[in-house]
Amino acid sequence: MEILILLIFVSVILVGAAVAFFVWTVRQGTFDHADRLALLPLDDESPVTPTVERETERDEDEYADSTDRL
Repeated sequence: MEILILLIFVSVILVGAAVAFFVWTVRQGTFDHADRLALLPLDDESPVTPTVERETERDEDEYADSTDRL
């Protein structure tokens, strides 16, 4: 019977700690933008710049053999 009282006490402490941690994270604003940040990689509004491809094409042209251009 004594172990039952100990288990209830430990359970109440764990539940209290979980509620306190939840309240702390909500006050910090950790979950404010969770949905928006999860969808951010799917956003197509950012323009794609092909500058990297152009630089690689220039590098290939500089090192290409002149006989390949005939």
